[in-house]
Amino acid sequence: MTTINKAQFWQDHVTAWQGSGLSQAAYCKQHEIKFHNFAYWRNRLSPAKAPSAKLLKLGGMPASSRMIMNLPLGVRLELSASDLPVVLPAVLHILRESN
Repeated sequence: MTTINKAQFWQDHVTAWQGSGLSQAAYCKQHEIKFHNFAYWRNRLSPAKAPSAKLLKLGGMPASSRMIMNLPLGVRLELSASDLPVVLPAVLHILRESN
């Protein structure tokens, strides 16, 4: 079976499972397919989730102590150096959630 045929085969099963009302395990058992293969293809075929934007309101920043961070997806973060210890852990948490 070619990769395209495999992808279509599994996409058909994922679509059928979504409309079946069954758990993934029950669907796999009923259709005599291996659960780990089903889960692999379900994850592979699912659309990538875009990270949600979260805004943090910061106080005024004197230009002399401004920090600039260039993040993934073209995001540029400018903040006061004094806010860095508070903001950086939150930024790292958001980035970890998006992966």
